[in-house]
Amino acid sequence: MAEPGTSSRSRALELVKGAAKLPAAVLVDLDYTCWPFWLCHHATGPPFAQHHDGFAVVDCSGRPIEMYPEAPAVLCALHSLGVPLVACSRSDEPEWCRAVAELYVLDPSTGLRFGGALHEASVIRPARSKVEHLREIQAALGVPFQELLFFDDERRICDEGEAMGVRCVCVAGTGLNLDALAQGLQAVARL
Repeated sequence: MAEPGTSSRSRALELVKGAAKLPAAVLVDLDYTCWPFWLCHHATGPPFAQHHDGFAVVDCSGRPIEMYPEAPAVLCALHSLGVPLVACSRSDEPEWCRAVAELYVLDPSTGLRFGGALHEASVIRPARSKVEHLREIQAALGVPFQELLFFDDERRICDEGEAMGVRCVCVAGTGLNLDALAQGLQAVARL
């Protein structure tokens, strides 16, 4: 497993610092947005542990759980400038998601873990839609829907969010990456 690239980190930070306006918070789905699978189908299950590489995670059978290559850089850049990161995820195994997030090191140089970067307004639970997730998160943060930026891999979910006023970027097939970050920051700048 490879450590997230420093060029991705530099570019992500450059994008965030150069943004005309930052969102009040960034919401991220987990499955097929932060990592390239449904965790509840990919992983064998707990206990989860730190991989010997120092940043990824393994399940009880030793199977690695890695994020999309540029996702840690995007998340670190937003976090470093104080943008709250909020998980907004439908999962049949929310405790697995939380356990992996608590162990996953986003930035090996600082030890920043995904779970430590996530805001307490995060919602991870089974559901058909994320409308209630979004309402709960918006109420907890106390900001208008229009000031939220949401990355999700499902077009239907993005359409639901956009109908509420949330700025959404569909990352189907690519996951959270630098292009999605740029697209999202452009959408926020049009507020």
